[in-house]
Amino acid sequence: MEEEYVFSGDNTYGEGQTSRESRKRLVLFYSNIPTLNLFTNQLKQGFLELGYEIYELNLSKDDGFGPFLKYVQENPVTAMIAFNNSFFGTTLSSGENMCEALGIPSINILVDHPYWYHDEILMRTPSNGIVLCVDRNHMNYVHRFYPNISCNGFLPLGGFSGYSTHKPISDRKTEVLYAGSLSTNRIPHDFSGWDFPAKQILEHLITHTEDTIEAVIEQELRQAGVILPDEELRKFISSCATLDNIVSSYYREKVVSSVAKAGIPLELYGNGWEVFDWVKLPNVHYGGCVSPEEILLMMEDSKIILNSMPWFRDGSHDRVFNAMMCGAVAVSETSKYLEEVLPADTWVSFDLSYASLADLPHRIKELLADEERMQQIASAGYELAASEHTWKARALELHRDLLSQL
Repeated sequence: MEEEYVFSGDNTYGEGQTSRESRKRLVLFYSNIPTLNLFTNQLKQGFLELGYEIYELNLSKDDGFGPFLKYVQENPVTAMIAFNNSFFGTTLSSGENMCEALGIPSINILVDHPYWYHDEILMRTPSNGIVLCVDRNHMNYVHRFYPNISCNGFLPLGGFSGYSTHKPISDRKTEVLYAGSLSTNRIPHDFSGWDFPAKQILEHLITHTEDTIEAVIEQELRQAGVILPDEELRKFISSCATLDNIVSSYYREKVVSSVAKAGIPLELYGNGWEVFDWVKLPNVHYGGCVSPEEILLMMEDSKIILNSMPWFRDGSHDRVFNAMMCGAVAVSETSKYLEEVLPADTWVSFDLSYASLADLPHRIKELLADEERMQQIASAGYELAASEHTWKARALELHRDLLSQL
């Protein structure tokens, strides 16, 4: 990052501080989703270091909007920022959108594919709304299918800041940690209840893992002689969003089970894994679902953090950068974006091809047998992530590329 983009400040108004009229202010939204609140807290710290005043609005508390409305009416606000937020579609009794009535740019950061939010968020985005996506394919999807959204862009997920020291790899107790839930692992055998070519779509994705779900849906429809205008196609793709869970979970189970069945000591957390017999293997400790804060603590004591992606083909999950920030070795499914920004000496990548998955346990065993190499990768990964891929770095990107232009 360029030094001239950073300006200092804190969240107080003492002698010599910038006037209240000219000071930059943000409204940050909190919800009942712990992971998104962690992201928001991390952005908050980055924005405070950049000199912004922050007003927090917790949508999970029934405190009413009186104090919030009073604040934004009395203080010029640069923008409102939230993750996966449907509040920006709120309308007043007059029918006018609240964000439009307030005249405040509203930035919605979608951490999942946009087709999950067709009605709830995207079709209700205000005219002064900005949608940011964590995968460049998602950004292109919004650009194509939602012309009502005048501004959209790409903002990768970031890693958790706050680690000043790390345990050496040799002192860590956990060999391999995987933290992530499983929605479903079952490829349906009976497709009679599906009124679209689900079987063909899933079969294509299983064998062409580099493709996006939306591209395969459109391709299969065209091959069936069905050509839809974009307005109808976006509705259809949104109705097929459950395919994302099916195919992502299918490969997630393959990744994790390949490590478990190879006898590698594995700490496993998240929902949905108890249905598998291999979870009962003596080398596997399954701890169910725990809080994101607990997972971050476990990462600090892990040598290798294994990561599989949601169906992100040009973005990243935050687990990759969190692993690096915790001083562990990130062993992750790859993506076009990650291949561009992560040098080979900072992580260990794999893809979903048969050969790569078959070789994954062997590669992990080799790593565990070479602590010096693991330490080199972990140290290089931390240095890179700490300088370029934290949420504080994302706050700086937002300030430099977007907020300073509003």
